[in-house]
Amino acid sequence: MKPPAEGNGSGKIDIHQQDMGGWVRVFTDKTQIHHEDLPTFLSLGLTEWFRQRSHLTMRSLTGVVKDGDTVELHCWYECHIFPNMMQDPQAQR
Repeated sequence: MKPPAEGNGSGKIDIHQQDMGGWVRVFTDKTQIHHEDLPTFLSLGLTEWFRQRSHLTMRSLTGVVKDGDTVELHCWYECHIFPNMMQDPQAQR
């Protein structure tokens, strides 16, 4: 995701989503300078993660705050549709 370019034109913010098995962590690189719109970009990253996993439902969300700025999102989720294991040849063994 890229915010509007500022300064020398380097406006790239790398947003990462890490599935922790029951919850997902949305964060940026530790070396990233925190942009004032970072919470918005974290939220968009979380939205995209759920868009790609429509079988999951958000249960709760919390922001991780450092020096008054939101720097990470932690979101717990539930699975409401399970895959059909009978379609998987490995599952029939």
